Amino acid sequence: MLQKRYKTVIKVFICGFALLQGTNNLFAQQQLTLAESKELALKNNNSIGKAKEDVIATQSDKLIADVAGRPKLDASATAFYFGEPLNTMMPEYGFAPMVSVTQPIYTGGKIKYGKQMAETNIQMSNAQQRLVEDEVLLATETAYWLVVQAKEEIKLEQQVKKQLASHYTFLNNQFEAGLIYKNDVLRAKVLQNENEARLQAAENKLLLSKRRLSQLIGTEDPTGIDVADTLSTSDFLKQGVLKAADANRPEIELATNGIKMSVLTKSMLKADLKPSVGLSLNGVAAFGKEGINFGDPTKKHMLTYFGMLSVNIPVFDWGSKREKVKQQEATIRSAEYGLKELKSQITVEVEQATLNLQLQTKNIDLMQASLTEADENLKLSNDRFKAGTITGEDVQIAETLWQRAYSNMLDAKVRYKIAEAVYRKAIGQIK
Repeated sequence: MLQKRYKTVIKVFICGFALLQGTNNLFAQQQLTLAESKELALKNNNSIGKAKEDVIATQSDKLIADVAGRPKLDASATAFYFGEPLNTMMPEYGFAPMVSVTQPIYTGGKIKYGKQMAETNIQMSNAQQRLVEDEVLLATETAYWLVVQAKEEIKLEQQVKKQLASHYTFLNNQFEAGLIYKNDVLRAKVLQNENEARLQAAENKLLLSKRRLSQLIGTEDPTGIDVADTLSTSDFLKQGVLKAADANRPEIELATNGIKMSVLTKSMLKADLKPSVGLSLNGVAAFGKEGINFGDPTKKHMLTYFGMLSVNIPVFDWGSKREKVKQQEATIRSAEYGLKELKSQITVEVEQATLNLQLQTKNIDLMQASLTEADENLKLSNDRFKAGTITGEDVQIAETLWQRAYSNMLDAKVRYKIAEAVYRKAIGQIK
């Protein structure tokens, strides 16, 4: 009996342990690298999804434009009934199906220009998708490193909290022993309160940063994700200046194709000044009351066909069409100036991003030097305080300097990572 109870206890323990492990796995956070975050953003982001659907829509426009010059077949049917006195002049009732084939013969080039415009529109929508993707990827990288920074700040404040607690206990014991004044204890308590406020702010920052990252990568629960990188293990080697080319920026492609679209629009407007020719063939059948066949009134059905050739020649419109061509020429020249200005702005943007990246690289070196000095200063201050050569206030000042230096180091590293992402976007290599 005792052995059976022992086995039962073992089984319950094993089941409970398995359940606990399953619960832990259920609530485990998904660890994301920067590359995985960007991949999820490209796959799930709503703005990118909208841009992709816009590309699909322009592809449909291209298919429509490709068949614009082909014959079109239409069918229709009409049923009729005439009451008195019309039924004395026409068949009283009947049913008339009709089939027509229409073929444009000459449109002044509109069909050709329409195909070219549809193709250019696809290129523009693809460039717009690239532009949206670049902006989303930059925002994703920024959000990712802000999550990393918030986690590092929490770790820092938790470490400072332990140090302040130990220091407060030491000072309070000395105060109770009558070795120091209460001022040192009160200053230590103030520092603890400030530390609690900063820790709470860092936790709020982490929550908001995760929410922003979650929104960008298309996940519903921001608490279910976490970042795999840390500022201590990431690469902070100096970023070499890469060669930037105008073709790498989707904005240049958009503007260039915009000019091309304006030129094609001008050609379409010129085509309105030319005649157009179209041909249609129509077959008609009629079934109904006797008399429906005009050639033989004794029959109750009729089959016939007819063809039409239409020629449309623009003659006089008070010059409005030619004025539209002039207006479009001005639009083209304006777009060309805009393209030149855009290239100039991109050049300045790349230069600014390059200088900022170099500046952030130097800042990391400076902040690292400051942190090393602050760390050494704190160690010396603790040693001197234990030796009784300085007061507790001096140690608190050293702790504040160390914390500030460490926090500045975190800021410098995050600014570097963001500056690096901005630089890669500026030269068109954010992916």
